[in-house]
Amino acid sequence: MTFANITKNELQSALNSTKPVTEGLQNIRLLFVPTHIDPNNPEELTSIYRNVCNAEYNTLVVVESYKGELEKKLSIPSNQTFETPFGEVPVDDKIRNELCDEEDDFFISDGGMSDKMALYTQLMMMQACQEDFEVVSIQIGDYDPAIVKELAFALDELFRSRNALLVFCCDLPSSDSEELEKLKGLIDSNNESGLHHYLNSKEKKVEGARAFMTGILISKYWGLNVWFTPVNEKTTYTGGFAYVPVGEMAHS
Repeated sequence: MTFANITKNELQSALNSTKPVTEGLQNIRLLFVPTHIDPNNPEELTSIYRNVCNAEYNTLVVVESYKGELEKKLSIPSNQTFETPFGEVPVDDKIRNELCDEEDDFFISDGGMSDKMALYTQLMMMQACQEDFEVVSIQIGDYDPAIVKELAFALDELFRSRNALLVFCCDLPSSDSEELEKLKGLIDSNNESGLHHYLNSKEKKVEGARAFMTGILISKYWGLNVWFTPVNEKTTYTGGFAYVPVGEMAHS
């Protein structure tokens, strides 16, 4: 298995030296994250995960787009545990089975398992943040927008009231500020059809667009605000998180 050349202490040090942008904000439900750790610039990921390090989640749900197509359109590995250099993480078997009961397109399948899965990066990040949690891994193995909506509906139903952090793996290049602003504009204006059109076009530069769109749909269903990390000269990819607006938290 191939892992980023970084120790847990180094990652925790990078997290501790990163200032959270969410002082006082506790209710982050979703993350949009680069697929892999850049050891030369871990801030790409720590700037996102730092904002959830003071919270405790029971389950980490990692959603990623499979490069290509899978026989099982929504595949969930059969593992009972996943292992990184930081230790083993148990699978939340109860939630996995509930998810596979939701729709016909969900299957427990190892067809997409590989050492290139973004899952392992996210596990390492979460292990640097908290000790005790379980994980569910989901791979989107079909390009049909209907599959993305089906996954979003199922995640909405299962996790709306659960103490889970949903992580959507997607590489959003930070080099094209005009494209980033276009993407943010489509999100802010709630232009779902425009987002589908853009993310299915050949012009898009987002890798992992199916996972990204799933997270945006759930943000819409749950009434969350979406925030993206600032970019700088060292940044290759950007990301962000979605959270319950502060005013609504006070009434929940």
